[in-house]
Amino acid sequence: MKPDLRLVPLLLAGALASAACDGGVPARTGGDPSATVGGPHSAAAARGVVPIAFEAKKAGSRAFSFPLVEGKVNGHPTRFILDTGAVVHAIDTPVAAAAQLATPAKASSISIDGWGALPEHAVAVRDLPPAIRAHGIGGIIAPQLLVESPDQAVVVDLLNLQLRMRPRSTAASAMADLGPSLSGAGRKLCPADDDGIAGLGLTVAGILDGEPTSLAIDTGASRSILVEGSRAAARAITHPVIGRTVSTGASVDVTTSIYGGVPIRAGAWTSTVDVGVSVPHRAPHCAVDGRLGMDVLQQCAVAIYGDEMLVSCRR
Repeated sequence: MKPDLRLVPLLLAGALASAACDGGVPARTGGDPSATVGGPHSAAAARGVVPIAFEAKKAGSRAFSFPLVEGKVNGHPTRFILDTGAVVHAIDTPVAAAAQLATPAKASSISIDGWGALPEHAVAVRDLPPAIRAHGIGGIIAPQLLVESPDQAVVVDLLNLQLRMRPRSTAASAMADLGPSLSGAGRKLCPADDDGIAGLGLTVAGILDGEPTSLAIDTGASRSILVEGSRAAARAITHPVIGRTVSTGASVDVTTSIYGGVPIRAGAWTSTVDVGVSVPHRAPHCAVDGRLGMDVLQQCAVAIYGDEMLVSCRR
């Protein structure tokens, strides 16, 4: 996914297939609000607390693998994937047409229920796959573009299923209390480009089975995936194959092999992860070797402020 909508080919479509086969990321329920990253609501933060859902709306579907929020495009209700792997916001072409979205599209035409209009930024308009549309999803929100002040943090709290804005100092303290940090004291966001639209990517430096690597933090990926041919992937494929899946892309079908029990370390966080290895549809952004997906991030929270971010996961 140079995580844009051709991220949908490998990751979104792949997760849809995964959800149909094995349920994908398990259904989630919110935690204790008093334990939410960022603490009590501050009057300094004008934005509300937005619930995150994993509810698929297609008949017979299991829990969705991606965090979803409700919103509107020029007043037309739709759903958005809250996707840290996307470097810009994007709206599905028919949704943009129905909402008579201006060209070039502006983020101020988009709102998240309970949050309000998005800060001004250019928006991509693209065709989402039919499998995504079937769930009432009309676009993708890149939460790193919701930041409005370096003194405040946009927090994507996947443990308590909330999107929140908090004072930077409060969010940083709560992230430290949550558990090991993948990002150290703070990791710079990397400038990225999506077909001429400037955006930002979230990455962490890590070590995968002894091999230094760089990985995207990607809530739009159901599974952690490495780019075939990278040094990190070369280490992963020395581990046992535990399965294979075919992800339907925009132009091709991509076979992804899953390798079990691969050790990964990022910052103070260590784990063994089952990772996929596949051919990318195009070069990933920010020179990453792959991405950490929702198989890892469902136990984490991401705080983004200015041009930096923190990622911490439950102990």
